Amino acid sequence: MIDLTEKSLPNTIQVQGRDFSIHTDFRIWMRFCIEFQRWKNAGCRGVMDIAYLFSVEPPAFYCVEDYTGIFDFAFPSCKVPNGSGDGDQTLYYEYDGDYIYAAFMQNYRIDLMETRLHWHKFLALLKGLSGTMLNEIMGYRAYTGAKQEKPEQQYRKLKYAWTPLPEETEEEKEAEEEFNQYFGS
Repeated sequence: MIDLTEKSLPNTIQVQGRDFSIHTDFRIWMRFCIEFQRWKNAGCRGVMDIAYLFSVEPPAFYCVEDYTGIFDFAFPSCKVPNGSGDGDQTLYYEYDGDYIYAAFMQNYRIDLMETRLHWHKFLALLKGLSGTMLNEIMGYRAYTGAKQEKPEQQYRKLKYAWTPLPEETEEEKEAEEEFNQYFGS
């Protein structure tokens, strides 16, 4: 999610409290997403070479938490839509290149082969695409076969999905932490 209150987009990730410069071009992170998906599909076996993400020597990773910065950059959180989707993958970077390219040309007149674009800008523009073949394909992939709801029900669900949820208070966070400790979750 792009924070418009900030002057610039992130170009570092933090590992063990230190900032490390990364490449931010969408092509690099699209490659990472493709390789990460393959790694997940292979049962998370083996080692992923991620040195290409860094503009300098990559940091040493000692535990799973050290990778948080990479995942936060690659898959930035978004408050909305909430509670939507069943988690099915609807976009495949390695197969949808033609349609992504065409959609960016159609909607924004951006030639992805000729431009450098920060990963977060790319993702924001990707989310905003409309009326393209890519949108249709993603709609087909998201199809569940579920019975159509009445328009009022659809709009109620859309209202919920696109209304940001309130932030958790400190008391609520502490209560949740205490609950998780008590029940061992």
